[in-house]
Amino acid sequence: MNVLVINGSPKGERSNTLKLTNAVLEGIKESTDAHIETLTVKDMDITPCLGCMSCWGQTAGSCVIKDVMTDVYEKIMAADLVIESFPLFFFGMPGPMKSFTDRCMPLMETYRGDVKTIGDDAFHEPRFDMSGKKLVVISTCGYGRTEEIYDSLIKEYNFICGAGKYTALFCPEGEMFAIPPLKPQIDAYLKRYKDIGVLLGKGEEVSEEMIKKASEPILPNRAFKTLVNNYWESCN
Repeated sequence: MNVLVINGSPKGERSNTLKLTNAVLEGIKESTDAHIETLTVKDMDITPCLGCMSCWGQTAGSCVIKDVMTDVYEKIMAADLVIESFPLFFFGMPGPMKSFTDRCMPLMETYRGDVKTIGDDAFHEPRFDMSGKKLVVISTCGYGRTEEIYDSLIKEYNFICGAGKYTALFCPEGEMFAIPPLKPQIDAYLKRYKDIGVLLGKGEEVSEEMIKKASEPILPNRAFKTLVNNYWESCN
């Protein structure tokens, strides 16, 4: 199995989200022989999309910007599983990850003016054969829940991929991963992600119940609220 990890956190290797992603990778390696490559977006010299739309016209399927993304397209096409890992800061993906996502437009079919009700279907069909590939999106946020918080991001992925065409693992209270005294709770939480990785490595479906458990708060709301308030008071 070829696994491509896109680490979109501005913190790079210090990412709290990456701790969850690494737990998934641990499960994958436990259940299958996997070749894993990680790309850290903040360290990549990615030119922002110019909006020239050549990748939908004159150079259809190919971006006119010749930078590191040229190799990334090939890596995406060679991967069996793509994992996008990043935090949610302000109700969407971080800036560097958004630039990365915008540059993936060449992989999508050209928009030809069709007006349709799409609901949660993908707005574009993939330009190339994506059959057999899986996409997993892993994200943490600093809020006490994921409901509503991730609505805009989910809509974006539904437009790009189509609802049900990717697996979303959204974790609230992400900053708790940086608090050493919470290690027992964190280890138990990471075990849920490792178990998901085992299933992914076997090529099996991840149940809605497992996805739900992977998106539950780490701490009860009252305890989380106390920690958050104590932190901000210490900053004054």
